[in-house]
Amino acid sequence: MTASDGPKDGNRSSGVDGTVRTTFDWEAVAPSTAVVKTVSVAVDAEPTAIEPLYGAVDPEALDRLLPGSSATCPTDTGVSVSFTFAGCEVRVHSAGTVVVRPTG
Repeated sequence: MTASDGPKDGNRSSGVDGTVRTTFDWEAVAPSTAVVKTVSVAVDAEPTAIEPLYGAVDPEALDRLLPGSSATCPTDTGVSVSFTFAGCEVRVHSAGTVVVRPTG
């Protein structure tokens, strides 16, 4: 995937202020993977060219907090996690959305 392609397994929209919003199915894509893909689009870089996610948040903890299995999370729990990563403000919601806004 190139940054210009955007996430292929999520729906994407962009705002005039550089905000990128994607929607994923947590059963198909782990939240940590979705964050890296969305941030790479926002900063126009390959996912491997940005800093590691674990420098900002524990990827395994993020994936456990926002589970995709309907058996463990039958309804939207309303959980959201916000943090700064790769020069962006990131918000991940249990409903499957990732919102990324560059800070600079």
